[in-house]
Amino acid sequence: MLMTMKELLKVANENEFAVPAFNICSYDMLKAIMEEVEANEAPVILEIHPDEIAYLGDEFIATVKEYALRSRVPVVIHMDHGGTIQDVMRAIRNGYTSVMIDASTVPYEENVALTKEVVKLAHKVGVSVEAELGTIGNNGSAEGGADSIIYTDPDQAEEFVKETEIDTLAVAIGTAHGLYPKDKKPELNIDLLKNAT
Repeated sequence: MLMTMKELLKVANENEFAVPAFNICSYDMLKAIMEEVEANEAPVILEIHPDEIAYLGDEFIATVKEYALRSRVPVVIHMDHGGTIQDVMRAIRNGYTSVMIDASTVPYEENVALTKEVVKLAHKVGVSVEAELGTIGNNGSAEGGADSIIYTDPDQAEEFVKETEIDTLAVAIGTAHGLYPKDKKPELNIDLLKNAT
C-alpha cells in the first residue's frame, strides 16, 4: 500500500516504532527489500536519489510504484537529497509520495526560500516534503554532505519547520554518508539529538 511520508510517520510516532529507509538503485535491491519487509510485516521507505534515476530512467519508478501498490505493507517512495526544483518535479511526475529538498549547504535564508517553494508545489498534489538543516559529513557519497559537519541548532530547527511547513526534517548530529575510512570514527552528538526531541 502506497503512503506519504507524513501519513506513515504519524502512525509510527503514535505507536512508537521506527521505519527503515533503504536507498535502492536496482530491481534486485527492490525485490530483496520488499520480500523482507513483507515477511516481517514491516513498513518501509524506499529512497531513490536523483542520480540513480538519471541512470535507471523513469521506468524504474513505475516498477517501484507497482510493487508499492501491490504490497501488503505500507510503502513510501521518497526522493532522497534532491537539490533542485527540477529534481522535485521529476519525482512528483514519476509518482513519488515524498521528496527531499536538500539546500543544507546554502545560507539559511536561501534554504528557507527554496524549501518553501518546494512545499508549495508538493503539498498541492499531496506529496510530503523533507528538508535538511545543518550538514552531514561526506565520505565520498553522491548524496553530498560537507567536509566538516555543521550541527543542527534545535532552536533554528523549530523556526525552520514553522516557517517552511515541511513534513519532516533531516538533522545533523554527526553522521556522514558513504563508507567510513578505517581511520575515521563516527561521533554522534546524542545530547544534541535528545535536546531536539
